Amino acid sequence: MWDRKEKPIVVIVFCLPLLWLLYSLFSGRYFPDPAEPFMTLSGIWASIFMSITLSLSILVKHPRLKVVSRYRRFIGLTAFGYSLLHLLAYLVLHAGFSWLWISEDVLKRPYIYVGLVAFLILLMLAITSPKRMIKKLGKKWKTVHRFFYLATLCVIAHLWWQVKSSPEIAIWLTLIMIVPLVIRLKEVFLNKIKKRLALNL
Repeated sequence: MWDRKEKPIVVIVFCLPLLWLLYSLFSGRYFPDPAEPFMTLSGIWASIFMSITLSLSILVKHPRLKVVSRYRRFIGLTAFGYSLLHLLAYLVLHAGFSWLWISEDVLKRPYIYVGLVAFLILLMLAITSPKRMIKKLGKKWKTVHRFFYLATLCVIAHLWWQVKSSPEIAIWLTLIMIVPLVIRLKEVFLNKIKKRLALNL
């Protein structure tokens, strides 16, 4: 369990990028076109927290690092929070809540679809994250939360699909997400093989 004194510090640390984004937005640092930098930076932070979530799933396997498991669910929710901010930046700053404009924009930019799929998966995981939902789902909870891997792949596709001339951001974000994703999927795959072998013995 978390130390109650610890929680506010962790919340503040994870909210620092959000506070900086909001300060930069309202202080005029992103004008005259605030949509592009705000969407880019909120998307970057969502990707970073997704990568940290994947990395923690690996780190907790080591006895000395098991203590970090207390942060895993909260970091996953933080990733969802920044992805929600990314979506709101698109709807409000970029599209001005014009559904006609959004429908036309979606036809021009199909990478929005995979981004939306990633968001919907993160939304589903956020809804099923409370302890009450974990108890209700039982063994199915792990199966549901493995959709996080699919969300990660969708984010990577979302990144590369919109690259035009400068792929640096896509390259770095792909690296920080794909490495822990491959390691984690390898672990899941090997565990399934071991269980099947054990049943056949």
